[in-house]
Amino acid sequence: MKNLLILLLLLSYSNLFSQDNDDNVYYLTRTISLPRYDIDKATTMDDSMSIIAQKDWRFVIDHSDTNGVIIHFLKWNNGNSNNKTVYATKKEVTVAESDAEGQLVDKTVLVDQISYYYLSNADHENHYKVYVNENPRLSFVTGAMTVPIKIRPGSNAVDDEGNKLRPFDFTGDVNIGLSIGLRIKVDSKGKGFLIPSAGINLTSVSIDETTVKNDIISSKTNASSLTPFVGLIGEYDNFQIAALVGWDRLSGKTGENWMYQGKPWFGIGLGYNVFNTSNNTPDKN
Repeated sequence: MKNLLILLLLLSYSNLFSQDNDDNVYYLTRTISLPRYDIDKATTMDDSMSIIAQKDWRFVIDHSDTNGVIIHFLKWNNGNSNNKTVYATKKEVTVAESDAEGQLVDKTVLVDQISYYYLSNADHENHYKVYVNENPRLSFVTGAMTVPIKIRPGSNAVDDEGNKLRPFDFTGDVNIGLSIGLRIKVDSKGKGFLIPSAGINLTSVSIDETTVKNDIISSKTNASSLTPFVGLIGEYDNFQIAALVGWDRLSGKTGENWMYQGKPWFGIGLGYNVFNTSNNTPDKN
């Protein structure tokens, strides 16, 4: 445990100045030369330690002063290599470990020493912007959902006169409600998504004396229903198609005698940009 604490302290030292005062992720809007920054001495290093930072590289701000900001770049994969050197350099540190006999011995290990750079206001003002990941891998989404057509499966059961107790039907009830879902990116281009979702609709259901038993009503009318539903939405380039299943429930005596009370219906919906991401927090990894 003691050895682990020593190692954690050393790692903490290498990250001491990386406590972000700013939670945003930024990106460069042009290619610029950036000097390395020495955290211990609080000054920039000589020109031999500068790098040519490329447009679109992402970074976070660790500290700021009146003349600029101290930053470090995030890790990324660039083809066959990644920016290990730009992100951090390896530093040898010595830690004490117990040998087989329980004696403390010194051991050299490599730890990441984050590379900091200085982005001055005078030289590079307005050369970076906040990065917002418009299509994160996972995000919660919300949207208004309406189902234009409901398909109600029938039943083979018949009454004494041979009429089906619950015939197959499809309707176009007026309905609108709120849906939430988990938006999952399924392609590398950020255009294809799957959205498992659930929600509830307020529905105006058309009923008549043939669908409501025991002479509860005598003519065609509409009744209100609370309709929970679940579904799967496929999205590509903001065009969406949904497969849904739900359950209409009418209240009171009407509901108790309605032949489709609580029975599942199936629906298909089409839309364009129906769902919006509720949280576009950038992925910092």
